[in-house]
Amino acid sequence: MDKYRCMMCGHVYNASKGEVKGFDVILCNSATMKLECTTSENAKPYTAAGTDFSSLPSDWKCPTCGYPKSYYRKLETDNLSAMRTISF
Repeated sequence: MDKYRCMMCGHVYNASKGEVKGFDVILCNSATMKLECTTSENAKPYTAAGTDFSSLPSDWKCPTCGYPKSYYRKLETDNLSAMRTISF
């Protein structure tokens, strides 16, 4: 299965493992610079193993930084890594 990386924070979504946590939106009052933060009760549940990236809902967010699904790019396999290794 393919892997996808968030271009904002580097989180990797691995479809074979799924996702164990959802993004919790933290709301802070930055205008008054007070630490009055609360966690959202609407956090999405985990994603089951075997769920393909294209099957994730359109409102799915990165569990690390909260950026939308559109910030993810498919990781390409590096077929040249064995050729770059120097052995003596």
